Amino acid sequence: MIFKSYLVDQNINLLDKKLCLLFGENLGLKIELKNKIINKNKNAEFIRLTQDEILKNEDNFFNEIYNISLFEKQKIYLIDQTSDKILNIIKELQPKLDTQKIYLFSDVLDRRSKLRSYFEKSHDTAVVICYADNELTIKKIVIEKLKGYGGLSPQNIITIVNNSNLDRIKLNNELNKITTYFQNKIIDAKKLEILLDLKVNNDFNILKDQA
Repeated sequence: MIFKSYLVDQNINLLDKKLCLLFGENLGLKIELKNKIINKNKNAEFIRLTQDEILKNEDNFFNEIYNISLFEKQKIYLIDQTSDKILNIIKELQPKLDTQKIYLFSDVLDRRSKLRSYFEKSHDTAVVICYADNELTIKKIVIEKLKGYGGLSPQNIITIVNNSNLDRIKLNNELNKITTYFQNKIIDAKKLEILLDLKVNNDFNILKDQA
């Protein structure tokens, strides 16, 4: 079952399936969604793996999955760098999952991908396509993260958006700078330009000391 990424970003509870695939070029969005999954399930035990680690020792992985106890925390598996190579393992595991959940993270998967096709067609799985951000989505993030800040003019928003290069990871770093520096929640346009000028401000630790 396919879920729109912006809806999942707004409500991580939509991913209520035991098997979920998140793929696409937007690394920043995948990182954010992964963090939301972790924050939502604070009482669970998280096991982080890569596909290669699983393929090198499938028996250990299956033993880990099936070895559950009534007294253990819920186990949630976060598996990175996945591709079609893991599909047979997923098919074997799916009917046997109990309280465990598995989240797969992949780079771009084209429509010929068997892994993508399997998750998209199944009603018992969830798939989220993480497309690259555009100017509109970046603007929305800026406005939401800096809600309540004075001086957030259209020009200052454009300055922040342009400086991010439409990269969500870089954008979040810049927003972190802004919230750290403008602790009075009033954004000054000239100071903002200096703050975001990497030639002037290469050391964020110095910035934090000044703030």
